[in-house]
Amino acid sequence: MIKIKYIPLEDLIWKAIRKSDDKKAFTEMYKAYYQFLFAYGFRISADKELTKDCIHESFLEIWNNRGNLPEVQHVGAYLKTIVRRKILKEIPKTIKQYAVDVNDEKARTIESSYEDLLILLQSNQEMKLKVQKALLHLSPKQLEVIKMKFFEGRSYAEIAEKNLSTARTVYNQIYESLKILRKYLCFF
Repeated sequence: MIKIKYIPLEDLIWKAIRKSDDKKAFTEMYKAYYQFLFAYGFRISADKELTKDCIHESFLEIWNNRGNLPEVQHVGAYLKTIVRRKILKEIPKTIKQYAVDVNDEKARTIESSYEDLLILLQSNQEMKLKVQKALLHLSPKQLEVIKMKFFEGRSYAEIAEKNLSTARTVYNQIYESLKILRKYLCFF
């Protein structure tokens, strides 16, 4: 009896992209995984545009580096990992950009009316309260790692060394902390 080995379609598509620069296979993979990745990414960041951008950048990187792509067992899991890392890398930039935009807005309000200034101050105060409330939902340890990572700019390794843990543990703590914060902050 001849035994036939089943090869999933996603494996064949992945191999076609890696080995033969098959644009049709790449398009099929994009179509097959886009909605899945969007739903997954949107759970990490409730910012639709950020999620879309990160998915597009991930696929662009895959295409540009197709000759150096690794063999993977589960294409979907591999794509989720790439998208998750991209989104988590972009969230601090989004927060910083939000702060810059608020500061730019403050500078512009010097020339604006008194009413505009009151509206801006009220919205900034509301955001400040929202952030303070969201931070209350973090444990002291989570608050500490968020502060070190995003406000002090420390690496995962530096935080791990300071807390006598591993970089992977710190990464998980930050990931869980961001999940909690995303629940309470609409600009994520």
